[in-house]
Amino acid sequence: MGMTYAQQPGFKEVENDINENKLELATKKLKLLEKDTASLENRAWYHLLKAKIYDYKYIDSLALQNYMSARDLYNKAGLIDKAIQINLNIAYLIKSQKNSDKLNPEKYLNEYLDYARKSNDSLKLAKAYIEIASTKISYEESEESYEYFQKAKQINKRLGNKELESQINNNLAALYNDFLNEHDSALFYLKKDLIYLKSKPNNNYDICTNYINQAASYYYLGDFNTSIQLLKSADSIPINEYPIGIKSVINKILSLNYVEKNDYKKAYETYIEYKSFEDSISAQEQSLTISEMETKYQTRETELKNEVLTAEVKTGKILVYIFIGLLIASLVIGFLIIKNARRRVYISKQEKLIEQQKLEKALKEFELNSIDLMLEGQEKERERIANDLHDNLGSMLATLKMNFEHLRLRKNEIREEENKLYDRTDQLIEDAYQKVRTIAHAKNAGVFANEGLIPAIRKMAGKISIPGKLTIEVLAVGFDKRLENKIEIAIFRMVQELSTNIIKHSKATEASIQLTNHDDNINIIIEDNGVGFKNTTAPSSDGMGLNTITKKVEQLGGTFTIDSTPGKGTTIIIDLPI
Repeated sequence: MGMTYAQQPGFKEVENDINENKLELATKKLKLLEKDTASLENRAWYHLLKAKIYDYKYIDSLALQNYMSARDLYNKAGLIDKAIQINLNIAYLIKSQKNSDKLNPEKYLNEYLDYARKSNDSLKLAKAYIEIASTKISYEESEESYEYFQKAKQINKRLGNKELESQINNNLAALYNDFLNEHDSALFYLKKDLIYLKSKPNNNYDICTNYINQAASYYYLGDFNTSIQLLKSADSIPINEYPIGIKSVINKILSLNYVEKNDYKKAYETYIEYKSFEDSISAQEQSLTISEMETKYQTRETELKNEVLTAEVKTGKILVYIFIGLLIASLVIGFLIIKNARRRVYISKQEKLIEQQKLEKALKEFELNSIDLMLEGQEKERERIANDLHDNLGSMLATLKMNFEHLRLRKNEIREEENKLYDRTDQLIEDAYQKVRTIAHAKNAGVFANEGLIPAIRKMAGKISIPGKLTIEVLAVGFDKRLENKIEIAIFRMVQELSTNIIKHSKATEASIQLTNHDDNINIIIEDNGVGFKNTTAPSSDGMGLNTITKKVEQLGGTFTIDSTPGKGTTIIIDLPI
């Protein structure tokens, strides 16, 4: 027993280094203490500290392996309290690895809860409920997690333990924020917890994570400025625990906020910072794996050297083994280094590709918005021109016609030649008046307040059909109800433009416009028996144009297909979801 206590100060020193995130120093010290593990308790403590180092470095598989060893050794040593506490670490890691097919986290949680209940200790039971509720914070187990927190709150009402209350408030905030979507409730518990956290000395890590969680709440509530300010406050706090992981989370949430604020430059900069910290975590994991391999081969080398000293007869053979072992170790390490380098290059290329895709998406959205503005401007201009033609020039021509009729009626004696001149002039005025009215109605065809889409298309087809030269047939199915006015205008303008192209370019004698509204989808088929064209030489237009129509259809989430062969006519198919 004396030997056990003589070694404890060394292990305690390592534990302090781990808590201060001095992981490399803790690893070196722990390696020196490996030979001082004669007692079961010290061996258990050794594996527990090793597990914590791996846990801090996010190397879950090795952390889990050492937690298991520490738990078994504490049980053998009869230190049940320490053994049962490790159950929570094991349950957390199993859940984070999604490794429940091999290991069941519920087994370890239930063992921990049974032990707490049998102890008849209210503080232990409250802690057990908090820890179990924390491991169940997820979409699938959110209700169960909430019930365990409520049980812990009921017990703590009697205990009045501020530390437990802080843990409950912080974890309830996480539950409301991430899985119950009640962000105001999350802010209530976080702000309440912050008062207690600031009253404790040397509590930077908890204050920092509180600011981050508040920032997440404000992000979900749409208050991006407050979220950014809290994240900057969190970033300014010096911490020792999980600094790389904390920096990664801060930059990730900052990037999301800047995207919402349309500040893409800062969003990109913080996203790159986030990926840099993520890569750093991966690099630490791989570096430690390589270090473990080197240690194993060094251990093997030491064993071989000892065999040389005890069996001099086999010296030559053992030296060959050493050489082969070192060669294999070098090859494996070299392979891992090369693989890591290639992986980093691949990740870098993928990140550049993602950023390029984001930029292309932003440009495409800008282009589509520009098309919307252009179409809206065209629609307003059509309406203005139609009103001007109808109200101003139309009324002027009508007045002119009346005056001309009045002048002719007052003339007593009209020679036959003059009478013909009057008739011809009168016909020209009538033709001009009718032409103005036709243009006004055509330009104002986008206003469907009284007509609707199908009547407007039928009227347009009737006006542009030429008896004996071009017949346009309109077939409509399923349009029992009106569509949204914006969609009706967009569809009409596309049909109008494509019909104009038939008149201008196709030399067709027959054309049809078929519209079908079925299962929240509109199908438009426009066909003609004209001369057709190659898809690479589509006709240009003064109106919307085929390119603009294509982009407008894409913006509405639809598809635009052209099937045309020279001499065999043209078929255009548009599918639009509604």
